[in-house]
Amino acid sequence: MAKITKKVQERLRAGLRRFKPLLKVAREREASRADTATLAIDLLSDLFGFDRYSEVTSELDNREAVYDFAIHSGGSVAMLVRVSPIGAAPDDRYLLATAQHALLNGVEWIILTNGIGWQVHHVEDAGKTKPETPVVLAFDLSHMQPGRTAHLETLYLLTREGHQGAGLDHFRLRLEMSNRHFLGAMLLSDPVVAAVRRELRKLSTGLKITPLEVRENLAKGVLRPDVAASSETAAVLEFLQKIKQDALEARRKAADPNRFSGRRTPGKKKAAPGKWTAKRGATRKKPVSTKFSIAANNRMVLQISKKADIKKVLQRSESVPDKPRRRGRLLNWGAKP
Repeated sequence: MAKITKKVQERLRAGLRRFKPLLKVAREREASRADTATLAIDLLSDLFGFDRYSEVTSELDNREAVYDFAIHSGGSVAMLVRVSPIGAAPDDRYLLATAQHALLNGVEWIILTNGIGWQVHHVEDAGKTKPETPVVLAFDLSHMQPGRTAHLETLYLLTREGHQGAGLDHFRLRLEMSNRHFLGAMLLSDPVVAAVRRELRKLSTGLKITPLEVRENLAKGVLRPDVAASSETAAVLEFLQKIKQDALEARRKAADPNRFSGRRTPGKKKAAPGKWTAKRGATRKKPVSTKFSIAANNRMVLQISKKADIKKVLQRSESVPDKPRRRGRLLNWGAKP
């Protein structure tokens, strides 16, 4: 959990002491939805730290009235808020419509609240007809105590400072990586199976057990069937295998960069540059030779096959005195023709 500054802690404690009696009175008199919305704006501003005039707005196109407020953070819309009457539970009847609206506008978070109860949903594009909206965070303000550090850490996830520090994103990632499907896939992965075999060989030196046997016993006897045979676990296993292959390929390239620098990804094969392909009625021309060969007197003589170059050599003046032998091309010195 991210460290909460002293200023934010004091604001959360003061906000809880102020709003808990107000919420209790509003619930006893069964405040309307409009009054609850006013309380929600005060909570977002004074408790969670969002500016009520610039960051809590209704700026997005909301013709269907699927949400009440849009919370801006970092120059973009971060969350959509749907308010229910304080006497009723947070209403999720409009959750699907709000999620579709959020997906179209690039918003990842939806808050359902009745002032006391708060539910934070994450909008995920699953590639289906409707987006998924799992609950990431849920709490009851009437049960929050100003002196409890754990309660302040829960409230901090929804604050302006917590959102700017990616508190909700880290919290969601921690929930996903600690669920039963992810942990089940980790138990069935190659590193864990290898570690189990290594520990078993320590108990009995002559024990011969294959990775397949270990994996089957874990899947059929240790893990619950709904975890081992679920599609979520299979998806996580595929994801872990892809990470392993990427890491192996990166190590290979780091060990020998020249060997893998010219490797092409599988796909449509292209002809090598400059490669001659035969056509009907066409003959391949012989390339002009520009190689050096050693003559009888051990001098480097350039073999010239073009007529224009031969004519230039014949026109060279014979009165030019010889220069001392030195490195370089023989035909680069002397008077110009």
